[in-house]
Amino acid sequence: MVAEEAKMSSINAPDSRVNVLIRLVGIMFFVLGAALTYLTYEEAAAATLVPALIPVLYLLSSMLMVAGFAALIARYKESGAPKA
Repeated sequence: MVAEEAKMSSINAPDSRVNVLIRLVGIMFFVLGAALTYLTYEEAAAATLVPALIPVLYLLSSMLMVAGFAALIARYKESGAPKA
């Protein structure tokens, strides 16, 4: 029974590494989007940003945050026939 568990964990090891990498990229995207939102808000409040750029920057930051959130909840599954 222990050998089967060890075999299953070694089979899933690359999948778990890919899942961790996807989640790290998701966190980076989410943090980048949040930082862009905050900086856009600060610059708009200080009136140093061109008003026409504000909606574009908010849209870009919201897209980054949505992509980051999607990567955070995504799971990688290898497709194809099971390996023997």
